[in-house]
Amino acid sequence: MTQKNRVYFVIDMKSFFASVECAERGLDAMTTNLVVADLERSNTTICLAVSPAMKALGVKNRCRLYEIPKDLEYIVAKPRMKKYIEYAAEIYAI
Repeated sequence: MTQKNRVYFVIDMKSFFASVECAERGLDAMTTNLVVADLERSNTTICLAVSPAMKALGVKNRCRLYEIPKDLEYIVAKPRMKKYIEYAAEIYAI
């Protein structure tokens, strides 16, 4: 029996939405502070995702907006679920 070399691709779904938002803006998710949340609700709204850069600063996914340190500058992106599904479908099609 012969072994085939395989390549596995892993997506961090906890940061995926934030990474898509960064990509759409031409920003690097590894260095850009961005959260995906709906500001039209309130500061108690849950962040659907935070960028890897924010994770590195200790900000947890699924935090509430008010839990993000006040001195931290970041971009808030309104959730666009259809866009995230489109990106995921393109990736999975590969």
